[in-house]
Amino acid sequence: MRYLKIEDDVYYISNRLKEIDEKYVILYNLDKKVYEVHISGERDSYCFTVPYSELDGRTLFYALKSASSRRDEIIKEIEENNQKLYEKSIKDQVKKIKEALCL
Repeated sequence: MRYLKIEDDVYYISNRLKEIDEKYVILYNLDKKVYEVHISGERDSYCFTVPYSELDGRTLFYALKSASSRRDEIIKEIEENNQKLYEKSIKDQVKKIKEALCL
């Protein structure tokens, strides 16, 4: 892969990302034509691909939402969401059974 390190950008996103994690760096993947956030100095440095075609405030929000410092909170959100999906699935199955039995 060929990368271009982004050190300066219009909205200072590369500098503002360092407020979230001082090791964050933005690389532009020249092959895939996407922005990626990596951790400097790490062998496996990939963190995430920026899901937008440009660097702006959404990138900061995305980085905050997915930051490793929020790991426990993210896991809790996932577990709560899974529980809601499970409960909905059970309700849907009970409804289908009732309909099949004409209750």
